[in-house]
Amino acid sequence: MKKLMTMLGVAGMAVASFAAVDDTLITFSTPGPDKYADGTDVLPGECYALVWSADGQFDGIKADGTTVDPADKVVLVAQHAKQGPNGTYCPPLLYQVDADVAKTLANGVYAVYLLDTRVIADDGAVAVGGIDENGALKAVNSYGAVSGDTAAAAGTAAITTAKTTAIGGASVATLVEVEAPVITAIKPNGTKITISTSGLSPVVDYKVVTGAKPGEVATELDATADADGNFTFEKPTNGSFFKVIGVRKFEAK
Repeated sequence: MKKLMTMLGVAGMAVASFAAVDDTLITFSTPGPDKYADGTDVLPGECYALVWSADGQFDGIKADGTTVDPADKVVLVAQHAKQGPNGTYCPPLLYQVDADVAKTLANGVYAVYLLDTRVIADDGAVAVGGIDENGALKAVNSYGAVSGDTAAAAGTAAITTAKTTAIGGASVATLVEVEAPVITAIKPNGTKITISTSGLSPVVDYKVVTGAKPGEVATELDATADADGNFTFEKPTNGSFFKVIGVRKFEAK
C-alpha cells in the first residue's frame, strides 16, 4: 500500500495511526518561491519527484520521465505545486511506502526533485503537462534537486520520517538529455516528399531544413510531424538534401 497525503498539522501519533509499524514515511516540502530554469515562477500543479538511488547518486531523468540510470527509481510523482504568498511552493506532503516495497529500497538514498513539465498547446498557451491517467510523466523539460538527500532508511523496523525542505525556494537547473532525431526514410509522392523519423522528443519543436549540398542545409520548409514522426511537405525547387533539427520548447535564459 502506498499513500500520499497533504500534511495539515499532522502529529506523530496521528501519523502512526494509519502506518504499519514497518512502513516508511517520507515528508517533503518547499517554502517557495519555486522557479523554472528560465526564471519564471513554477506553475500551480507542477510536479515534484521523489527519487531513489542505490549508490546515493541520482543520475537524472530523461524527457520521457524514466531515469538516466536504470538502477535509479522514480518512487513518486506529486503534481502538487500551489500558489502561496511567497510564490509557488510545495506544501508539506507525507508519503507512505509499504513495507514490502521499502525492503527492496533498503540501503539506498531518497531525494526530491522539482520538474519542468510545461507544454505548449495548439493555441500557444503554456500549461503543466504533468502525469497521465496511470501516474506516469508525459514529458520532462528539465529538473533540479529540491535539497540534499533525505535521511530515510527504507525497510526499517519502525516508522521512519525523513523530511526534505528547500531553503529559499527550489529551482530546475538541468536540461534533460535529448538525442538527435534519425531520418529512417525519404519517400517522394508526386509534388510532395515525406520524411520518416525516429527518436523525436516531446520537449522539442522540430523542423525540416533543406539545401543543395549537405553542408548548406539551411532553408526551412513548411513541415510538421504527425503522430508517427512523419514530415510531409512540398518538394523544394532547389533543395535535395534534408535534415531534421530541433529547438527545446523551454530553456534557461
